[in-house]
Amino acid sequence: MNSVTSTLILISLIAHVVLAAYALIRRKQVRIAVGWLLLPVLLSLFVTFALLNNLQAVAPLAQAAAVIAYGALVIRDMTDRVPRIWLGIGGLWLALLIVTGSFNLTESWLVAALTVNPSAPAIVMAGGLFVTSLFLLGLAFYAFYIARLPEIANRALFWIVNSAVYLISVVFLGTGMSALALPGAYVLLFGSAGAVYAQNSFRVVDIRREFGTAARILILLFITASIIFSALLITEALEPPRTVATLVLVAFMAALLYLPIRQLADDLIRLVLRASLTNGAEITRRYTQQITNAVELNSLADAATRALNGLLRVRRSALILVNDTGETAAELTLLPSDRPLRGTLAKDAAIYHHFAVEVASLSQFDLEFDPRFKSLPSVAFFRETGLSAYAPILIENSLIGILACGTKLNDAPFTPRDFELLATMASQTGTVLRNARLVADLRTLNQGMQSLNSSLEGAKDQMEKLDAVKTDFVTIASHELRTPLAQVRGYTDIMDALNEAGTLEQERMTGLVANLRKATERMEELISAMLDVSQLDVDAMDLHFAQTSLESVMRMAIEPLTDAIKQRKLTLAARGLRGLPALQADMQRLVQAFRNVVVNAIKFTPDGGKIDISATLQPAERPGDKDHVLITIKDTGVGIDKENLELIFRKFYRAYDPGLHSTGTYKFLGAGPGLGLTIAQGVIAGHGGEIWAESAGHNMQTCPGSTFFIRLPLTPPDNARRVMPFEMPEPISKEPTVARP
Repeated sequence: MNSVTSTLILISLIAHVVLAAYALIRRKQVRIAVGWLLLPVLLSLFVTFALLNNLQAVAPLAQAAAVIAYGALVIRDMTDRVPRIWLGIGGLWLALLIVTGSFNLTESWLVAALTVNPSAPAIVMAGGLFVTSLFLLGLAFYAFYIARLPEIANRALFWIVNSAVYLISVVFLGTGMSALALPGAYVLLFGSAGAVYAQNSFRVVDIRREFGTAARILILLFITASIIFSALLITEALEPPRTVATLVLVAFMAALLYLPIRQLADDLIRLVLRASLTNGAEITRRYTQQITNAVELNSLADAATRALNGLLRVRRSALILVNDTGETAAELTLLPSDRPLRGTLAKDAAIYHHFAVEVASLSQFDLEFDPRFKSLPSVAFFRETGLSAYAPILIENSLIGILACGTKLNDAPFTPRDFELLATMASQTGTVLRNARLVADLRTLNQGMQSLNSSLEGAKDQMEKLDAVKTDFVTIASHELRTPLAQVRGYTDIMDALNEAGTLEQERMTGLVANLRKATERMEELISAMLDVSQLDVDAMDLHFAQTSLESVMRMAIEPLTDAIKQRKLTLAARGLRGLPALQADMQRLVQAFRNVVVNAIKFTPDGGKIDISATLQPAERPGDKDHVLITIKDTGVGIDKENLELIFRKFYRAYDPGLHSTGTYKFLGAGPGLGLTIAQGVIAGHGGEIWAESAGHNMQTCPGSTFFIRLPLTPPDNARRVMPFEMPEPISKEPTVARP
C-alpha cells in the first residue's frame, strides 16, 4: 500500500471519527438511542483502521460485526423494535466464524470463497454476508411495499440504497485487492455517513425524485451529445473549404433539431414519472376557475376535490371544515365523506397553532413522527381521514377550514413546492368557503325558523285543544255533578212532600233512599277521581306494594262490571292470566287502573261487541332488566283517531264532542269527566310500567276497534314507591304499528 493510498485511507479514518463525534454531539436529536448509531460507525472506523494497519487476522470478523450492527440500526429504524431475529442471525454468523477459524482468513476472503477448494471460514464469511444482505434488503423492500405514507416509503427506499452501498463496501474490502481497498474505504464511509444523516434528519432526501432528476440529466446529456456528435460528423463529411456560413448552418440545423427533441424528452419523462404540472400560476388559475361558482358546501367540496385530484395528480382529496365551538376547542368535519367523520382540535395544541398562527402546511408524516405533534389526540382524526397533506384556510385570521390531499399518483412524497401550491389553493378557497358556509348557515336558520313556525303552529293547535278540553270539562263536570245533585234535590223534595202528607211508607222510603245513595255514590266517584288526579299532579299518591297475582287483580277489576256487560250484551273473555308469576303491586290501585281501561272499552264498544283480555310473560332481554307481564285489552269498538292516541291519556280530554255525552256510566259512548285513562297511566307508571294504545282509526260504521297495552314489571323499580306525575310518562310509540292517530 503506497503512501498516497495510506493517506487517503487515513483521511477516511479521520472522517469516521468526525462522524462518531457528530453523532455524540447530536445525541438529543437522534431518532433512536445513540448507542445503536455509534456501534456501526465505530465498527466501520475499526474496519478502516484494520485496513490502514494491515490487521488481516481481525479484519473479516470486524467487517461481519459492522454489517450486523448496521443492519440492527436499519431494522430498528424501520420497525421501531429491537431486531431480535437479526441479532440472532448475526450472533450465529459471528459464532460460526470464530469456530471455523476466522483469524486464519486473509483480507481476500471473498476471492478465497470463490476458489475451487474454498476454506470453511471463507465459505462462512461469504455465505453469512449473502444471507444477511438478502434478509436486510428484503425487509427494507417489504417496508417500502407496505408503507402507508409516501415519506415512510421514501425512508425505506433510502435504506435500501444506503444498505446496498454499505454492503458493496464490504464486498470491495473482501476482495483484498489494493485497487478496490481505497474505494471500499470511502464507500464504507459514505454508507456510515448515510446512516448518521438518516438518524439526524426528520426527512431524508427524496430518492425517487433524485433518481428521476439524474435520469433526466443523463437522457438530456445523451440527446445533447448525440446531436453535437451528429453535427460534428456532418461537418467532418463536408468537403473543404468549410466556410463559416456552412458551419453556422450546421449549428443552426442542430439547434432546430435539439429543441423539439428535448421538449419531447421532457414530456416523456414527466409522463413516465407521473409528475404534476410545473406551472404554479396556471394550476392556481385553473383551480380558482373550478371552485368559483360553488355556492354550497357540498358542491364546493366536490369541486375542490376534483380540481385537486386533477391538478396535483393525487388519488383523493377532501375539505375539512373547522367550526369554532368555544374557547378551548374547534370541531373538525370531513367533506365529502362516505361516512360521517368528526373530530376535535384543541386550540392550545401545536397543530392548531401551526395552522392558525404560523399559517403553514403539514403532512401526515409530520403529524405522526414530529415530536411536536405525534402525541396529540387530534392526530387520530387526521390519520383516519387517510390523507397526506394539509393546508389551512383562513379568513380574517380565523381558521375556518383545511384543504387536504391524499397520496400522489406516483406515490412520491410532497415537496416544498407542492406544499406552496396547496397553500396557495387554500388561500384561494377561503372566500368561497366563507360564502358557502354563510349560505349553509342561512339555510339552516331558515329551516330552523320553519321548524319553529311548525312548532308554534303545533303549540297553537295544542293550546286550542287544551282550551277546548277545559271548556269540555266545565260542560262535562257540570253535567256530571248537576245530574246527581238534581236527583238528590228531587228525591229529598219528594220525601219532604210525602212526609207532610203523612203518606211516607216504608217500602217507598227504601226506594227513595236507594236512589239517593246511587246519586251520592256517583258524586263520590267523580270527586274521588278528581282527588286522584290532583295527587298525580303533585306526585303524592302513595302506593303500597304487596305480592299478588294478576288473575286476582283482573277478576276484582271486572266483577263490578258484570251487570253492565250483560245489559250491553257484550262478550268479555280473559285468557293467559293463570300460571303467571306473582308480582309486587298495590292491588287496590292496580284494580282501579285495569277497571278504568276496561270501562273505556265498554263505553266505546257497541252493544253485542267483544272485549278480549290476554296476558303473556316477557323475560328480560338484557342483563339488568326485569321480567315483565304484557297485558292486552282489545275491543271491537269505534276505534281512536291517530292524533288522539297520545291525547286520550291527558286529564279531562275526550276524543268526541261533549254534546254527545251520555249520563249512563256504561252506556255506548257514555262518558265521564275524562280522568279514567289519566289515572290508569299514573298508577301503571308508578309501578314502573307503561301503557299505550293502538288503533287503525276511528269509524262509527266499521268499528275497527282499539287495543290497549299494559306492560308491568314483576317487581317495580326501587324508586317506584310513588307514581310519577301524569305529564311525565312519554308517549309510547311502537314500531311497526297501525297506530292511532
